Amino acid sequence: MPRMRPIPAIGQARGVSSPGARDVSAVLALVARVEETQWLRDVDGFVSLLAPQAVWTTAFGRQIVGAPAIHAFTAAVLPNLFRDFQALYDVERITFLHADVVAVNVRQIPVDAEGNRRPGEDEGRPLYILRRHDGAWRIVVAQNTTHQNEKIAAQQRAVDEATSGETQAHE
Repeated sequence: MPRMRPIPAIGQARGVSSPGARDVSAVLALVARVEETQWLRDVDGFVSLLAPQAVWTTAFGRQIVGAPAIHAFTAAVLPNLFRDFQALYDVERITFLHADVVAVNVRQIPVDAEGNRRPGEDEGRPLYILRRHDGAWRIVVAQNTTHQNEKIAAQQRAVDEATSGETQAHE
């Protein structure tokens, strides 16, 4: 039985008409296909989702340019280094920046082969920029970022302290 996926927030930039259900469904299907190709270790299927000139930045900051280079990197790491790693990909937000350009925020949840959450593993927060070309959505830019709860909380405390000090100074 397929798992229930959360409903993402949908938005659009100023001046961009409201997206149609077909476009939203196509974007969701593309991200679901990314998840599927990762689970299947299907390098060719994964790379077929990219534009030829795609730019991919890994969670560790490595930038890879062009579908052939992304293919070579993925073929080296996916079946070998990440053979015991699985993840669920939940789309959290879709923002239509232009009629043919979309920003997609994804929550990447590390799980075991049965789909159970892997304790102690950081989630990922990929950002995909998709472009529609000849009727098909393709990833043109991807940035994967590790979600670091403790560092985010520390950063928020620093922001709160800074803004609290500014508020007190103005009173």
